[in-house]
Amino acid sequence: MTKNDKTTNSRETSIKFWIQLSWILALAGVLIVGCIFLYISNSLLPDTQELENPNYEIASTIYANDNSELGKVFTTNRVWLEFKDINPHLVNALISTEDERFYDHNGIDSKGILRAVFFLGSKGGGSTITQQLAKQFFTDYAQSKITRIWQKLKEWVIAVEFEKMYTKEEIIAMYLNKFDFYYNAIGVGTASKIYFGKDQKDLEPDEAAILIGMLQNPHLYNPRANSENAFEQKNLVLRQMYKKSKLSEKDFKVSLENPINMEKFKSEDHYTGAATYFRVELTKWVKSLLKEDQYRAPDGTVYDVNTRGLKIYTTIDPIMQEYAEEAMKSHMTILQTKYLNVWKNIDPWTYRADDAQKQARTNSLLNTMRASDRFLRLRSKYLTEVTKKAMKDIPEARFYDGDIFRLYSGEKDKKYFNKLIKTNMISGSQAETYQEILQSKHWPALKKAWEALKVAGDNEFKKPVKMMVFDYQTGGEKEMTMSPLDSIKFYIKHLQLGSLAVDPKTGEVKSWVGGINHKYFQFDHVTSNRQVGSTFKPFIYGTAIIDQAMSPCFRVSDVQYCIPAGEQNFKLEKSWCPSNSDGKFTGASVTLFEGLKKSMNSVSVFLMKEIGNVERVRSFVADLGIDKKKIPEGPSICLGTAELSVMDMAGAYTTFANNGLYSKPFFVSRIEDKNGKIIYAAVPEQKKAINPSFNYVIVNLLSNVSRDRQVNFKSRIAGKTGTTNDYKDGWFVGFTPSVVIATWVGGDAQWIRFNNIADGQGSVMARPFFESYLKKIEADGRYKAMVSDTFIKPGGDLVELDCSKYVNIRPGNVTDEVRIQKIDESEEEF
Repeated sequence: MTKNDKTTNSRETSIKFWIQLSWILALAGVLIVGCIFLYISNSLLPDTQELENPNYEIASTIYANDNSELGKVFTTNRVWLEFKDINPHLVNALISTEDERFYDHNGIDSKGILRAVFFLGSKGGGSTITQQLAKQFFTDYAQSKITRIWQKLKEWVIAVEFEKMYTKEEIIAMYLNKFDFYYNAIGVGTASKIYFGKDQKDLEPDEAAILIGMLQNPHLYNPRANSENAFEQKNLVLRQMYKKSKLSEKDFKVSLENPINMEKFKSEDHYTGAATYFRVELTKWVKSLLKEDQYRAPDGTVYDVNTRGLKIYTTIDPIMQEYAEEAMKSHMTILQTKYLNVWKNIDPWTYRADDAQKQARTNSLLNTMRASDRFLRLRSKYLTEVTKKAMKDIPEARFYDGDIFRLYSGEKDKKYFNKLIKTNMISGSQAETYQEILQSKHWPALKKAWEALKVAGDNEFKKPVKMMVFDYQTGGEKEMTMSPLDSIKFYIKHLQLGSLAVDPKTGEVKSWVGGINHKYFQFDHVTSNRQVGSTFKPFIYGTAIIDQAMSPCFRVSDVQYCIPAGEQNFKLEKSWCPSNSDGKFTGASVTLFEGLKKSMNSVSVFLMKEIGNVERVRSFVADLGIDKKKIPEGPSICLGTAELSVMDMAGAYTTFANNGLYSKPFFVSRIEDKNGKIIYAAVPEQKKAINPSFNYVIVNLLSNVSRDRQVNFKSRIAGKTGTTNDYKDGWFVGFTPSVVIATWVGGDAQWIRFNNIADGQGSVMARPFFESYLKKIEADGRYKAMVSDTFIKPGGDLVELDCSKYVNIRPGNVTDEVRIQKIDESEEEF
């Protein structure tokens, strides 16, 4: 054998060795990968339940009565889309760009993987749509390349499982519903609304291409933040669509040239949309409702309104809501300007206040300051460490601001804690804990930290800084330089408004204005209680009319009336002799018409004496839907001392507007789950409360009150103003045959008020809102039927309304049967 033959044999042997080794390595690789797949499938794969029912947090949508969207409630702002409802441009752009062989593979695209390996990732990562979906659900951001490789293997296995469980169409829908497009836009349905202000089904090809282009990197290709990058990416997607014959040449050329238009971009949060106050209160109500057993999910769990994609259909009329908010802004802008002018050189924190009142107002200001995020951050910085140490040694200790104030007082006055125990302010064990703190090594350290906090707080809250503040003139907010303390005073000095419009025939709430701007003032004034003043007087007059068939023509002397101490039915400890609001009595004889129109306290007290007891009034008010427990048991209720809500007053006055039939206000017609199954359906509540003939008399009284305003309206109007002591509250509850509008205006702090009757009465504070709102409704032809509606006068008069024919006699009592019976006689329009 020659040397060359030996060399040839050696080469052949070597080649055979490497070929065998390659096969062995390849088989070993396949075996290893198979083992890894088997391991992942058996040990690391999410359980079947997770794969079959991936966790989708879906926003619940709130609808107006015309099925338009009012807003959303969400943890994750996502609306769910079925594949059949997804815009074809989105689907074509997705497949053309992200996974052109999507319909040909089983979750893993081997060609894509080989391409990615061969080109070292420069031609794409080889991930299919199914793998990207798996990554979104079950793998997190990788901190290293090794971790990412392991994740990739896991995604492959999950992708294969997904392909077994879902159709291709379902996978596309899941992916587009899952992706985070930024700016609180989760899923393509929400993204379309936020970026382009339209439903995704209406997207043009270039708009669809922009959203699909973001899938590569939602920040880098974001049309809002990086428009140039987004434009290039959009055109790249369009070219792929054209290349794959998913776009005509004409549409391709037009779409390429279209610039990115973000004019309709509007990020969504919980403040976005109409009727913000209403939606917040609605959410609370829905959460409470869904805790009841009959409204639970089929599996027994409580529906989570933030994540379960509920559809909440409300009674809110979006046009009326818009008119109400417009009327509020125009009226409150004028009123707030007037308020600031009145108080320009006066300090409301000290005005006409004794020492106790000044201290209370100062404490209220300080409490507001201490509740602010700014102060809480400072408090954490200075007190966290020392209070942690103290609580470790004294587990029962607590260190709220009030506790620290008590500790200071207890250190100065050894009997202080005993005084608190005697007044039931604290328990004996609490006093012992306070004493233990004072005697511990922690008290000096706590005092030092507290004093440092006070110094830091003073410096922080008195230092002027630039900030955005609420402003009527700009339509929302403006930048100002002021100290945080001054900003707190600035906000406290804003008057607020609460108003509710209700259809008296059905009880449906048509509009809800809870305040002047929810972003800056979260407290709702529709459900909160305030003294109602003279808006309560129709209930007194109504009781007298019903119980004694008393005519509005009945005359009463305008003199001071007293209810003596010890009087059997009123049980007063001392005599009660209230004055008129101006402190004067004319001595003149006035009709009930005049007494109510002028809100004369003398007439109301006289009627209370005639009624004979408070309980009869409380029962009558309860018939009008107001919780009897909210009505005090003293005769002063005849002057409006009861604290009621706008909701209470609107509901009660539905009875007057609805021919004596009370309609309980409601604002949700039905609630559906994400699949359209009805969870809750409203059942309107009505009850006969007043005999229609007597109710007509009350309406006649209230129409007379508003008679001088009637000329300004097409609708028949009636109503009553209310003003409380020191002008703290201004009310107007007005109604037509088709709508009741109850309105309160005042300050959150009761010393935020006008200082004279000319500015502070209900006819100035609240009635202009009613008039502006109603005129907007009347000007809209869509409400023609509402405007032309009339009050009904039943036949068979029980009470004389023509004062020229009336003889002033003391009426007799009327039986309970007559009070509420239906008069089955002919009716005529009033």
